[in-house]
Amino acid sequence: MRIFFAFFLYLLICMLISALVLPWLQPLIADWLGTPPDRSLYRFGMLLAALGLPLFLRRLGLNSRPLMGWQPPPSGVRVDLLRGLGLGVAMLALVTVILLLGGVRQPQSTDLSLGRIFSALTGGFVSGIAAGLLEEFFFRGPLQGGMRRSLPFWPSALLIGLFYAMVHFVRPTPLQGPILDIRHSLGMFIGGLAHLREFPLFADSFFALVAAGVFLSMLRERTGSLAMAVGTHAGWILMIRLLKHTTHINHSSPWIGLIGDYDNITGWLAAFVIALFSIGYWLKRPPPDGAVRASPHPTPIPAGYGDAGTAPSTGPVPSRRGEAGGAQG
Repeated sequence: MRIFFAFFLYLLICMLISALVLPWLQPLIADWLGTPPDRSLYRFGMLLAALGLPLFLRRLGLNSRPLMGWQPPPSGVRVDLLRGLGLGVAMLALVTVILLLGGVRQPQSTDLSLGRIFSALTGGFVSGIAAGLLEEFFFRGPLQGGMRRSLPFWPSALLIGLFYAMVHFVRPTPLQGPILDIRHSLGMFIGGLAHLREFPLFADSFFALVAAGVFLSMLRERTGSLAMAVGTHAGWILMIRLLKHTTHINHSSPWIGLIGDYDNITGWLAAFVIALFSIGYWLKRPPPDGAVRASPHPTPIPAGYGDAGTAPSTGPVPSRRGEAGGAQG
């Protein structure tokens, strides 16, 4: 839990610093990128978190490549990346088919050209890989690796999934009024946190993101690498971008409750589909018998971490009869 709270406070402090310096930075950001204050606050906070991450990880002792998931999987990075991409596309393709059959989303009647589809695919792939690398490294990299040194998989995955989902719903609120000073900047920051009070309004999309986060943790756990999780994340974003560019929402559909207002795609249906894929994946690759329990001592994770689906031991695992080499990793 110490690692979890350290990451939580780290991200919170980075966003708070961004809010405190935004009144002086926003004129430069607006002239350069034309970004509104709320987006500037969020993006600069994320930039601070990325820049400070190497020092933060070093202080926590979480900067080894195996622990961060920054190592090639047995099948190779390219293979797992492509597998993940295909898996993510397949999951959201199933959601897309159901939404189209239910009339929740309908094909665009105008401006549906090959150029528009190609633009959506390429843009979705590039943004998906970028977001996948950043978010998977933060949530399923050293955070998951660090938590698995002292916690079993399921508590770790659930906490990370909740954290991952929450971050998507606490973005700063738009600036109220023409003046941007520290008081208004902090108001945007606090307004984003206060959005959690409206949980019933976005519970469907929230639980879909929790399910997504847990599934991505499964991929990291089973492969010991971030490659497949990054590919799956990219596949989801690619399909969401394609769906938004080629279809529109039909609010009169009797099945409109299948999607949430977060992006008009994720919701209860997506949560159910991801849960089904998660169960299938977990049962397909169960942990071996005699798997080692999580250690209460924060020792480095060896290179094989993740294959067995459990945390590593803190020392050599004695051989036992009837077990093929003990637990892996």
